[in-house]
Amino acid sequence: MGPQILSMEDNYNLWWGPPRNFADRQNERKISWLELFYDLVYVAAVGQLTHHIAAHPTWQSVGYAFLLFSLVFWSWVNGSQYYDLHGNDSIRTRLFTFLQMLAVAGVAITIQDAFEGHQQGFVIAFSVVQLMITYLWWSVGLFDRSHRIFNRFFTTNYLLALLAIIISYFTTYEVATLLWGVALLLNLTPGLIGARTIVRVVAESGQVFSASAAIVERFGLFAIIVLAESILATVSGVAEVKDKHPTVWIAFILGILIAFLLWCLYFDMTSEQETKKGYSYMQWLVFLHYPLLGAFCVVGGCIKTVLADIDTPLPSGVQWMFCVALAVTVFMIVGIARIMEEEEEDRVYIRPVSRLLIGIGIVLLVIPLFGQYLSNLAFLGILAGVLFIPVFIGIRSWVRYKFFSQQHIKE
Repeated sequence: MGPQILSMEDNYNLWWGPPRNFADRQNERKISWLELFYDLVYVAAVGQLTHHIAAHPTWQSVGYAFLLFSLVFWSWVNGSQYYDLHGNDSIRTRLFTFLQMLAVAGVAITIQDAFEGHQQGFVIAFSVVQLMITYLWWSVGLFDRSHRIFNRFFTTNYLLALLAIIISYFTTYEVATLLWGVALLLNLTPGLIGARTIVRVVAESGQVFSASAAIVERFGLFAIIVLAESILATVSGVAEVKDKHPTVWIAFILGILIAFLLWCLYFDMTSEQETKKGYSYMQWLVFLHYPLLGAFCVVGGCIKTVLADIDTPLPSGVQWMFCVALAVTVFMIVGIARIMEEEEEDRVYIRPVSRLLIGIGIVLLVIPLFGQYLSNLAFLGILAGVLFIPVFIGIRSWVRYKFFSQQHIKE
């Protein structure tokens, strides 16, 4: 057989084809290299936020940082979900992915300016992100008329949010932050406002709109990116210390250990699983990761603050900030575990640890009450010890099931 000659339409689809139809969505697929590369640009943005928290460890700074993190997180969720639903191997997909990466990088380099009250650069960069995401969702309805009933909720809200962001260019920083809050609310709610319509229309076609295995994996990969900031904060915090005496090295070990224990809890409780079937569980996946990943940022900033001057007593506010962030982390992990489908082997680990994590979260919130009596090293040691307990209990339960359970041995 001779070489296959592509028609003009086939060539168009290859180079600048329409988005993949929703009906052709794949639940089980390999994460593409393009998706992984896209995620990396968010390292820069998250790093800027963590650095600001470490440099200005106050509740006000955390509040501003969480607002900007929320906007960054929203852009990542939309970019990831768009690719999962409508991405393909066309040049169009690659081009818009590159443009989004470029705009997010622009957001990253203007975050510090925004914190200093000069929001114009940030507004321009994020407006480009907002505009592209709005266009991408609108364009799906342009190519597939049946999809317009879905994307009208997103396009309308996103356009209003874009308007609010553009207006913030001309206002004071205080008014701008209020407008960003309005834009964030508009950005986060389309999936909730249109939930009944989306579920009904998808059900009429004989499908169930659930989170794909691929998007669940993407959340896990993004969690690694954000959690990695705790490792970077530990390393950079200790690297800045001139006199690395034994106390500094012990604190360094504890900082890495805390990040590792958080990794253990998150992935042991959620990895290798899919969410339960249904649109609501997909929404829960997004909104439970939202505070979880924000808390990871705060943890990274607090670790760097502690290690920057290990011998100076930590302010009470930073202790509370650190412990609240860790408590939010464990509570959100419990919530995420609840929306996941469990196999017998997973259940052996997850159920006892879930019950224990509720208590661990409460204990973490009590620790700052005694913070005035603790050195920085003791404070880090207690946090690491408290987080180690559920990891140890979970592993012990899994080992008993794996190697000593008669039912498992028979199988």
